[in-house]
Amino acid sequence: MPGNTLLPVFVAVALAAVLIVGGVLWWRMRAVAPATGPAERPVEAALLLNEPVVITLAVPVDGLLAAVPAPVTRQPDAQSLAREALAALFADPVGSQAPVLKDLRLRGVYLDAAGTAYVDLAPPEQRELQASVREELIAIYAMVNTLSQNFEEIKQVRFLVDGKEVQTLAGHVELSRKFTKRTDLVKQ
Repeated sequence: MPGNTLLPVFVAVALAAVLIVGGVLWWRMRAVAPATGPAERPVEAALLLNEPVVITLAVPVDGLLAAVPAPVTRQPDAQSLAREALAALFADPVGSQAPVLKDLRLRGVYLDAAGTAYVDLAPPEQRELQASVREELIAIYAMVNTLSQNFEEIKQVRFLVDGKEVQTLAGHVELSRKFTKRTDLVKQ
């Protein structure tokens, strides 16, 4: 029968096509796999998120900043990790008692493409912050140094209060500018 001779040819062509397509897909997946990051591998990313990362806090101590290591929960992106870092500063036993820092709450941290971190703070309820110039300056640079020494993508820091630009936190330090890390305030 003439129709039966075409059947093996058709099966052979179909099998060859399936093998070729499968081989190409396997090759492409294999070539892309090493370049993918944790976001493309959710199981591996979940395992990494369970491991803490140690950051360095700039904690106010005796009018200067002291470097204190602190473990924080690993986050999938720099913005979330920066928020964790500042939350750790506000929760630190020494930092949480420092003038200005003890009265503020962290609302959020936002990063832009230019390397600016925007720190959004909530003021104390029903009263103004009372602090000296030095206490306000040290509190600001505790946040600035904590962010800039732990995140290479953060070049400068701006401050917001309740999502708005403000002139000052406690009446002394002008906040309408960008702040960069100050190593001269770090305790040796």
